[in-house]
Amino acid sequence: MKKFTSSKTINIIFSLLLAILLAAYVLSLKNFNSNSNNSYSLVPQKKESMTVPLKLQYNEDDYVVVSAPSSVSVSLEGSSALVTAAKNGNTLVATADMRGLGAGQHSVNVEVLGINKSLTATASPQTVSVTLAEKNTAKKDVRVQYDKDKLADGYHVTDTTVDPKTVTVTGPKANVEAVEYVGADVDLDKNTKSNINQNAKLTAYDKNGEPVQVTLSQPKAMVKLQVASTEDNKKVSLKAQASSGSLDNYNVSFDPTSVTIYGSDGTLDSIDSLLVPLDLSSIQDKTTKTVDLNKPSGVDRLSEQKVKVTISPKS
Repeated sequence: MKKFTSSKTINIIFSLLLAILLAAYVLSLKNFNSNSNNSYSLVPQKKESMTVPLKLQYNEDDYVVVSAPSSVSVSLEGSSALVTAAKNGNTLVATADMRGLGAGQHSVNVEVLGINKSLTATASPQTVSVTLAEKNTAKKDVRVQYDKDKLADGYHVTDTTVDPKTVTVTGPKANVEAVEYVGADVDLDKNTKSNINQNAKLTAYDKNGEPVQVTLSQPKAMVKLQVASTEDNKKVSLKAQASSGSLDNYNVSFDPTSVTIYGSDGTLDSIDSLLVPLDLSSIQDKTTKTVDLNKPSGVDRLSEQKVKVTISPKS
């Protein structure tokens, strides 16, 4: 009987010790988890939104974008340091992938790339509406345009040149077909009196002079305007005059065949042609050369300073 009692007592003590050990183990786990949560909560958290440009991916050889948002809002959430770094690093990219889609209106998902895996990034909106149209191209003439009212009194434009003379327009088929010409819009100062050399902005216009939304192969063109005072003028033919030799033995032609002379009415009325002196003494074969034009007495100026002359001996 005594032996039985002793064995029962040992079992009770052993069970009590085991219970104490289990309780200590459970308490230590709770303390560990509590400490881990406290450590995590010590890292500063931040939530912030930023505007990110939207990059569209599509078949640019065959289509153009008619309408689409240019940017989306992206909400960043995570540690303060990582959110700040993402905002300042310019590494975020919002994309909408339309590769494989054809013409028409499409609803496509927005994906945010370049984000740290420890951050949460949410685009708003998460889907965007984008319209694609078939791409078309055409060459259009460039036309010089300027405000005549900005020329000084008594002045006018005598000549205009533009380089290039044509440009390529690209866009939706309907828009490209609506383009009548591309205008090189020259910006003149008030009371302009001198010649103008300017990189003028190019704009596509329809037949009514209204701008058309297309893409141009270049944004500007070099324009030159010749500005002169308004004078009386007269176009006269060129006439060969032999300074040596005889015109009877030669055929003579000019390029250009006429020039414009400027001056008073009285002077212009007395001139019907402009004499061009030629030395024919050494001409044996067909010859083309450039000669200077002489300004007659009383004439203020000539539209051309030089002229090409072709001289051919008669058979």
